[in-house]
Amino acid sequence: MILNKINIENFKKINNLELSLANINILVGTNGAGKSSVLQALHLACCTIRQANEVRSDKTSTIDIQNLDYLPTDDYKLLGHNCKWGNNNASPCSKISLEFKDNDQIISANCTLRSARNAGISITGLIPTQLSNLLRNKRQYFSAYIPGISGIPNKEEKKSKKVILKSSSFGDSNVILRNILLLLKELNSSNITKIEKWLKPLIGTIHFDVSHDDEADLFIKCDFSFTDANGSVTDKKPIELLGSGYLQLLQIFCYVLLFKPKLLLIDEPDIHLHPTIQENLIHSLSKINDDTEDGFSMKIILTTHSPFIIRGATEECNIFWIENGTAQ
Repeated sequence: MILNKINIENFKKINNLELSLANINILVGTNGAGKSSVLQALHLACCTIRQANEVRSDKTSTIDIQNLDYLPTDDYKLLGHNCKWGNNNASPCSKISLEFKDNDQIISANCTLRSARNAGISITGLIPTQLSNLLRNKRQYFSAYIPGISGIPNKEEKKSKKVILKSSSFGDSNVILRNILLLLKELNSSNITKIEKWLKPLIGTIHFDVSHDDEADLFIKCDFSFTDANGSVTDKKPIELLGSGYLQLLQIFCYVLLFKPKLLLIDEPDIHLHPTIQENLIHSLSKINDDTEDGFSMKIILTTHSPFIIRGATEECNIFWIENGTAQ
């Protein structure tokens, strides 16, 4: 089952946008063109579909905004395109559709989002039986959204798995990056090794040491070190001293292993990256599906302003110019 096409109607900058997806899809455009609107609409729809008690075309379900795993703004009524969401069937709303291909069969899911009569978001839609476990699995996130990272705090207390997942889904991974690394290590000790492997072609040989003793430690310990071409290992340093660009890459690969998403949404990963790393990033991302034990078949949509990201795109990538909420 492969995500083949997405359609977004009446969401923020977007009036009506349809994109046919390759494995990696790059959205290019000026500031305010609607690139981030695409990512936010998809992640909000996927989280709402997953968290709603039910998704039916003939009955409305409501989700309290405090329970949502993602919301672009607390003033969610403003998420409509040039209009406010209403709370009845005749009022403005946003609609997101996902088309999947299963061999030669096309299967589509859709949801309509609007404000509820009380504080919350209401959803109606259609999720075919074949897609229910993919989109409605309470233990598995379909999408993961990475808005970017500019630094991390100097200390982190250990959080529960639920808090880590919710914060990460909301895009707040910068405040719990140590927690993510620790959780990944606890889930499978090979996860840290895999992240180091994915980072190596981009930044060289790096090693992370993360630990927490529940009896003795208040804060999570997390250090990094590099190994140079001669095999010499640098002194360990606390992870808050790792450069912003490196943290950005670490965040991306952590999300891949934390959520194992079918749809990875990355907003402007080039912000803190050197042009050489930008150019190599797409190649590294394209190798992820081949390097996972269960073969995620993950689709990636990322936004960028960087010509170096575009230069690194392969023939298998789709590149869309987004202008005023439409694809050119």
